[in-house]
Amino acid sequence: MVFRTIYISVGSNLGDRVALLKEGISLLEKELVELKAIKSLTESPIYETEAWGMSEGTPAFLNLVLALETDLKVEKLLSLLLDVEKECGRKRDKIQSLARQSDSYASRTLDLDILLDGNVLMKTNNLTVPHPKLTQRRFVLQPLADLDAKMTIPGENCTVGEALTACPLQPEVRLK
Repeated sequence: MVFRTIYISVGSNLGDRVALLKEGISLLEKELVELKAIKSLTESPIYETEAWGMSEGTPAFLNLVLALETDLKVEKLLSLLLDVEKECGRKRDKIQSLARQSDSYASRTLDLDILLDGNVLMKTNNLTVPHPKLTQRRFVLQPLADLDAKMTIPGENCTVGEALTACPLQPEVRLK
């Protein structure tokens, strides 16, 4: 398979958030190296966003985006991401699985989401690429723009930078 760049959002709002982000990235990179399925991995800066749409007192989220050059099939990568989340203490129960499919949000030790896979448009029971809420989430668009603001978002007829400009300013996204 050909190497291409896949963009992955990485987030956390429980525990030692910075340490969990770094642990998740390290575990992912280690697995990809063992599979000989990585050419490069680039990280955006880390951003902090208040936990909106959640109960008062919920810890703020830290988010960043990875640009991962890999030849791994996207379905295999998704499985690997779920394993890394679990290793970092993420517990998914039925309620969280249902919440993931709705507009609800839940606290988590680590969240890894595939945002983009080149120009791929796909929708399965387990994965939609580009991420279905990508253009609505400033906390994802800002770090993604830091990596490649001129990249066109498949199916959206706009660049990452244009989507960021059009995205609501709230909740505020601050450089950590």
